Amino acid sequence: MKHLIIENDNLAAMESLLPEYEGKIDVMPIDPPYNTAISHIGYQDSGYEGGWTAFMKPRLELAYRLLSDRGVMFIHIDECEFFNLWRLCSEIFGENNLISMIWKKTNPYFDASRKEKPLESGIRRTHEFIAVCFKDRENTALFPVMQPYLHNNELTERLQPLETVVDFMGTTASAKEELADILGEKNAFATPKPVKLIKEFIRSIGKRDATIMDFFAGSGTTAHATLALNREDGGTRRFILITNNESNICRRVTVPRVRNAMKRYEIPEDQTELRLLP
Repeated sequence: MKHLIIENDNLAAMESLLPEYEGKIDVMPIDPPYNTAISHIGYQDSGYEGGWTAFMKPRLELAYRLLSDRGVMFIHIDECEFFNLWRLCSEIFGENNLISMIWKKTNPYFDASRKEKPLESGIRRTHEFIAVCFKDRENTALFPVMQPYLHNNELTERLQPLETVVDFMGTTASAKEELADILGEKNAFATPKPVKLIKEFIRSIGKRDATIMDFFAGSGTTAHATLALNREDGGTRRFILITNNESNICRRVTVPRVRNAMKRYEIPEDQTELRLLP
């Protein structure tokens, strides 16, 4: 089956996918808006009718229906909406099906070119949260991942379980360098996540034929990570990306990145279907 990129409102897109994909998605790594009223990032981050929670609730309810019985969501968020997200996910998934993780989004090893922003209240933000939501945590075990670590000032990897503090899997700055490498433009997207981070979340599911959905697809990191992992272990994982047309993100960033990644991994372009807004 082909990879799929859908340019549409994610609520409408997920509703349209229910007849075919309900209960069939294995992993959902998503990076939703943080509701921090940042104006320069090129997509709506705040000001939702009825509030951020009202915006997220129907999307997470649909995500729950699309997840398989042993499916897992990894939701990135910062401190602004972490507690609202946690309450919402507790309501939908059940409190016993949640785990919180912390991603260290800065690291000197990756951030030589990082430009420091003015501090807010004298506090530097170096971490973000990840809410891990299981459909059925009691019967779902995550597999070990390839965890990088420093040895003699060199980065190496070893197979080990995911830890609640995620480090050495890339940073915001290194994710922008990856965009520059694949698109030739470092600032094509303001808030990308690193390929390594998403790749290990996908690996943790333990299925080489997994179906992966990202309904806040942004710059397309999830697709890039899926293709990279398939190339690494011979897997046949398939991605479904959903993004809207704000700032022409889908056609300006997401699709070109996916196409360039497919060329890099020598994957025929006809293996991906693009569905545009009606």
